[in-house]
Amino acid sequence: MNREINVDEHTAYLLDNIQINSVLCTDVYIKNINFNGKFPKNLEDLHIKNSEWIGYDKLLEIDSVQVILGTNRISNKEWNLFIKKWIAMETYLHLVYFQLIYRNFEEFRALVLHDIPHEVVDEGVKRTFKTRRNCIQELNGGIDIRRIDGKTATLFMFGPGWHGSFLMCIH
Repeated sequence: MNREINVDEHTAYLLDNIQINSVLCTDVYIKNINFNGKFPKNLEDLHIKNSEWIGYDKLLEIDSVQVILGTNRISNKEWNLFIKKWIAMETYLHLVYFQLIYRNFEEFRALVLHDIPHEVVDEGVKRTFKTRRNCIQELNGGIDIRRIDGKTATLFMFGPGWHGSFLMCIH
């Protein structure tokens, strides 16, 4: 993979002109952090492996049931605002699964959830969740956050087998 090739213009053209009904997976290196590609609406699955160009405003534009983001520019304060918007049903109403790559779970809890009501679930408690591509996974513990309509987001951290992923499963 050649990171020197500038694909920004071609990727923007593709996102603006292609009709995607279900799944969008990208692995291109966008160089411009102000890249203005538009995401298709009502996706089933959005996976942006190289998402360094994704900032808070771009995050709020995403409309997908399942979302996976790699490294991004979203600050802890912005993640806090994002979760508050999710709780208030102002964004991501259809979200079922959200995955962030390589996040420090304890730092996230301390810096993002500090003023958000949440419940730490004992590691001995096993629950079954729908994860990516409608797979069913049994998971232990986690942190629960409730939305105003009663839906719950359970946050988990997975180790190396899950690529150091931070997961948010909605149920």
